[in-house]
Amino acid sequence: MSSDLTLSRSKMTDSFRTAKLARKKRAKWWSQHIPLAYLTLIGLFVAIYLGVAFIDRRSPRWLIALRVSPSGVNLLLGTVSCGLGIWGIRARKGLGAGWLFIFVLSLLGGILTLAKAFAFL
Repeated sequence: MSSDLTLSRSKMTDSFRTAKLARKKRAKWWSQHIPLAYLTLIGLFVAIYLGVAFIDRRSPRWLIALRVSPSGVNLLLGTVSCGLGIWGIRARKGLGAGWLFIFVLSLLGGILTLAKAFAFL
């Protein structure tokens, strides 16, 4: 029985050691290819931004085509934006100040959109 326990511990140690070695290899590879790392991060940011911007710009037209009134569109988008902001602020464990800033902007944008929906602005 103790030999099985020793064997399973050595397998666990080997798997942890293998994972650690793989992480080190990836980190070393990315550190040797800094321009590619920056290009990858910037490209990822641009792709996400363009996707969100496309949906944000097109969603009012799509909703109006579904016979939702303009104030209903503002109400829906404002609620979603406020919800995202509140969720992000509450669940931001381990994220940096940049993410907090983005979530606060989302919350403020949602509040302004809701104000438009209720004709406060």
